[in-house]
Amino acid sequence: MDYMADLTMRPATDADWEDIVAADARAFAMTEPIDDVAREEISKLLTNDAMRVVRDRSLPSEPLVGFSTYYRMRITPPGGTPTPAAGLTWVSVAATHRRQGILRMMLTELTEQWRAEGYPFAILTATEATIYERFGFGVAAFADHVAIPTGTGWRDDETTRGTTFYATAQQAAQLIPEIHTRWAAQHPGAITRVSDWWAPIFADRPAERRANHTQMFYLLHADGYAMYRLHRVSSGIPEVEVVEIVAVTDDAHSALWRVLTSLDRTSTVNVVLPADDPLRWKLSDFRSVRRVSKDDTLWVHILDIPAALAGRRYAADTSMVLAVTDDFGCAGGRFALAIDEGRATVARSDAAADITLSLPTLGSLYFGGCRATDFARAGRIDGSADSIAALDAAFATGRVPATGTFF
Repeated sequence: MDYMADLTMRPATDADWEDIVAADARAFAMTEPIDDVAREEISKLLTNDAMRVVRDRSLPSEPLVGFSTYYRMRITPPGGTPTPAAGLTWVSVAATHRRQGILRMMLTELTEQWRAEGYPFAILTATEATIYERFGFGVAAFADHVAIPTGTGWRDDETTRGTTFYATAQQAAQLIPEIHTRWAAQHPGAITRVSDWWAPIFADRPAERRANHTQMFYLLHADGYAMYRLHRVSSGIPEVEVVEIVAVTDDAHSALWRVLTSLDRTSTVNVVLPADDPLRWKLSDFRSVRRVSKDDTLWVHILDIPAALAGRRYAADTSMVLAVTDDFGCAGGRFALAIDEGRATVARSDAAADITLSLPTLGSLYFGGCRATDFARAGRIDGSADSIAALDAAFATGRVPATGTFF
């Protein structure tokens, strides 16, 4: 039986929203439905033309069996300026219709739309690690979930008194977006947030809080901020759950963390940090920053190789030909990469390749979160030792990528 013949795919309409929300609740274990206010906020970020719904017309009421959409975002390449990116999200296929090609059908059409809209790359934060490489995405950034005992001492006694303060949600809404924009513009992999992104964050609705978590508290500095909740646990001593911490300067980083690590009547600070965050080296006991898990935070699908490679800065000059294989079939080929004074020119080439790698692997290298030598040792990059070392040196970054936004 040709199951695909019974499936229809199209952009969403307002009439699909009830089914979309129900599908999302099943796929991502949502405990609270999306109310009308939240839906209105979401519709400002996710437009119907960016959505794909798949229905099975062979069944009564033609149920929704697949859904995906994307945000129109901006992300900062290493040394570059915030660049348009399609942020794939809300991807789900009904448990009743797995392994029927629905995901491939949706992503194929969305990829065509992204290319038509001129995006140099698509990005996502993945719930599973084994799905998206077949569609051109490579894992590109990681973060550490760490736990820090409150009361942990610092290596120095420098005071930051008077540099931080608590703000109301209304005050935070006036001050935080500008700080975040400054941070995102200078950090590789950071996602710039449009104004509509902030509304649900500052609304801090009880329905969006996890069980036994307090309201959001806003701690501010002229060059940074932290948003956190207190988590009431069975021991009776609350834990600090840092939802977000952003620091444009090292001074702001220290000032915010001095407060967070000294909160009275709390036991532990839980937070997700970039792998190169300097907090552990500021504390008297670096082991007090205990890593609970390491998680991937960004996947990248390069849609336009020349545009993407020309859109970032490089740490070393080189000249080589890259042969990029693409099983998904939209962006591969052979490209001459010439880097001079940190800037690249890229053109298609018929010359022999110095480096052969897959499109997902190139996506993994792009923001500097993964090393070419590591992929070569894993058998995922072919080339001479000198070429691989040159590729590593060129793509190196001073900071590891950090998205700052889960979507």
